[in-house]
Parts: sequence; structure tokens; C-alpha cells
Amino acid sequence: MDAQLGSCDLPNPPAASGSVDDDHVDLSAGVHGDTGEHEPNVGLDDDSNGDPLDPVQEDAPCDPQGGLIACRDEFIINLAGTDLPWQEITLADIASFLPEDPEQAAEPDGWAIVGLPANFVADARQHVVPGTLLGLPAEVRFTPTGYLWDYGDGSSARSTGGGSTWEALGLDWFAVTSTSHSYESRGAVSAVLTISYQAEYRFGGPTWNPVVGILDVTDDPLAIVVATESTVLVGGSCGEDSSLGC
Repeated sequence: MDAQLGSCDLPNPPAASGSVDDDHVDLSAGVHGDTGEHEPNVGLDDDSNGDPLDPVQEDAPCDPQGGLIACRDEFIINLAGTDLPWQEITLADIASFLPEDPEQAAEPDGWAIVGLPANFVADARQHVVPGTLLGLPAEVRFTPTGYLWDYGDGSSARSTGGGSTWEALGLDWFAVTSTSHSYESRGAVSAVLTISYQAEYRFGGPTWNPVVGILDVTDDPLAIVVATESTVLVGGSCGEDSSLGC
């Protein structure tokens, strides 16, 4: 972040000091007793005198009424890469940045067997969305951090990953997985997935900065018909060695 040091009309803020790149900028400020008197200074060194330990001392103005909303402990801080005064960026600020819809599915496709696991899979990935933030071009990066599976029968579960298909896991149909669920009765249900995203933003620089809050995005429901084994429609002829769903 960019930082400036100046004399603010504040009721005796605490003393502050610091450095930004030891051969570039040194910052310091002081306050006398309880009087509120300030002796602010800024050390600016462009190495013109060849000695980074001997900065040139200059006064820097602090104007809280001139569009600078952050004036604390004598420091004025801007959002990195901008001339905007620093502020916390929240979910409300990035409301125009919409994360991608994840791909989700349930196995078997559209149906399940009472008492046997149905496998739920979601493909949500970290991705970047461009747009405008506080009136400036910016990017927001969304990272999935959690999955809430509402199975439509009154039960739900949370997971840290989106799961994988039986084939990708090298498992047989109706095997238990980290995201599977067994229904206990027949009927039509709607399974609903909610994904939690952590968001970060940047204004063109290389550094990502955190957005305050976790964004929960609910996907479209999956319609599933739960049936008993004797009433399941199969996709082909079955022989003695065929598995369910042949």
C-alpha cells in the first residue's frame, strides 16, 4: 500500500514510526504529552545523496477533508495500485462480480435406489472475474472453500471438496464416497448444493487482497427419483453377471 505521513488535526494520536523498503522511504511521527502537539516528518530518500540511512526530511500534508478518509496515527494509506483512500472491501462492494456456475451431477443420473449410496459431484474451481470496483477496473478471484449438500429428504452434509465420479475414483456403482448419500424411502426429491467462496481483489497489481466475508452461492436443484430396486428402469439387457443399471 502507498503511505504518506502528515500533520493531522487529531486529539493526540499515539506515536508511530516505520519504514517502507529500507533504502527508499522511512516514516516517523511523534506526539508530545497530552497536548496533542505534533512533530510529524517524512523521510524520503531517492539515494540522490548516496546514503539510504540519511533521508531527506520533508513535511507532508494531511487533509482529511480533501478526499482522504483514512488519517490515523499520522498515516494516510491508499488502496494498493490506486489513489483511493484505504477501506475494507466487503461482499457488498463486489456484488457486481458474479462467480461462475459450477457443474454438478448425481450418480446414477436422475435416480437413486433406496438404501444404496447416490454419489454427488460438483466441479467448482478457483477463477477470476474482471469488472469495476469502486469505479476502477479490477479483478476478483473466487476460491471454493466448502460445500453444503441438501439432499432433499431432510438431511444434509458439508464437505471441503466437490467429490469425484465413481469412475474417476476407480469404484463400482453404489460405492460409498465422501459426498454420497443413501435415501431411506421412495419418492421424488430435489437436491440443492450451496458452495462457499472466499473472495480476493486486486487493481491490476500482482498482490491479491482479501474481501471481508464468505460468499454462499446456491446452485439450481437436481431432480432425483428414489425408487426400490425392483422398480428401477435399466439402460440395457441384463445377464447373470450384469450389475444393477446394465
